[in-house]
Amino acid sequence: MDFFTFTLIGLFTGAMGGWAAFAFGSKTGKFIAGSASLSAAALEADSALKGFIGSGHDSGELVFSLCGAYIIGFIATIVLLTRMLLQQDSRYRITLIDVVFGNNRALDAYHEAKRVELDSLLERELNVGALQQESQLLEARKRALDEQARALQLETEEARAVLQARDELVGGQPSISLPHGYRLPIKSVFLQLLPHHVARACQCHLGLQQLNARFLADAPAAINGMDLFDAYLMEVAGCIKQHLFDQHGPAVDDEVRVHFRRFDPGDRLYKGHVVHGQVGRQLTALAAGSGLIGLSRQTGRSLVYSVNRQAAVSTASAHWWQDYLTYVFDGILEHGEPTYTLGISVRHGAVHSGMLYFLSFNQWEHGLQQDLITVHRALCPPRASAPQAAEVQPSF
Repeated sequence: MDFFTFTLIGLFTGAMGGWAAFAFGSKTGKFIAGSASLSAAALEADSALKGFIGSGHDSGELVFSLCGAYIIGFIATIVLLTRMLLQQDSRYRITLIDVVFGNNRALDAYHEAKRVELDSLLERELNVGALQQESQLLEARKRALDEQARALQLETEEARAVLQARDELVGGQPSISLPHGYRLPIKSVFLQLLPHHVARACQCHLGLQQLNARFLADAPAAINGMDLFDAYLMEVAGCIKQHLFDQHGPAVDDEVRVHFRRFDPGDRLYKGHVVHGQVGRQLTALAAGSGLIGLSRQTGRSLVYSVNRQAAVSTASAHWWQDYLTYVFDGILEHGEPTYTLGISVRHGAVHSGMLYFLSFNQWEHGLQQDLITVHRALCPPRASAPQAAEVQPSF
């Protein structure tokens, strides 16, 4: 049993030594591996002799079996690996001398030869070159498709721009959008008068700012705020007539009329409240949800009669006024309803309708509403004890 054990240990150590001679490429590595293998064999012999020798055993036989098995294992491993080297099928063959003496150049050349051989095998069996060419063709086609997609996107955007420009044309002319859903053709006279309209709007803005400052200064001493606010509305109406339509004095009162209607909660009608111009003509009371007043409440915009005839309600003075603008101030509420509406009526549409279109297109009414809210808050502050007091909401 001891003899068999020593033999197995020698074979295992010899095989590991032979493998180490092949595994480590450099000469230094091979020397270290060989020395380690011999040292391991010596240590095993010493340990085996101390631990396994029983009484009556010859130590020489055990050491001889260990050393013999080591030599046999070492040589057998070398022979096996050598036969594997001899069976190489590559063009460049590595020799046993190259392995034993660590010829790194030969090893590197062998590895390169194997790589080339594998590449040629792949080329021959899988046709890698054709696959690479096909991949390049596919990549080129992909780039071409990407370029076509970008060109198509640009053409689509250009087509949309053309369609949008076409939609903005009415009868071959450019147009602007007026509420509610109307495309107004822009004629040359409108463009010629555009600087005039802008200048008039700026003058009106300055006039309204002066009015606001004056009435806000009088607010702390006001005894009857509602009466003072009505006076403010009359001044606003006069400022609009003077600066926007160049209407001064009673001699031209029949050209433009500016008025404010007030909501009557009892009848739920908007009735004439403040009128500047053509005082002798009675304002028609209008229902809160009908006509242009109802449409203005829905859209939050000022509406011009001449482009919204289908939604308008006929009044007693419709034969007199050719065109008018209507707006509901939804920032001042009373009884849950907008309190005031604005109306600007013009006698001759050919002269003044262009200004009405300009005001509606630029949403001039929102700035006017902010002025009214500011002055109304100062003159008619809401009181908790008075349920009928006006509720003021900011406009956005």
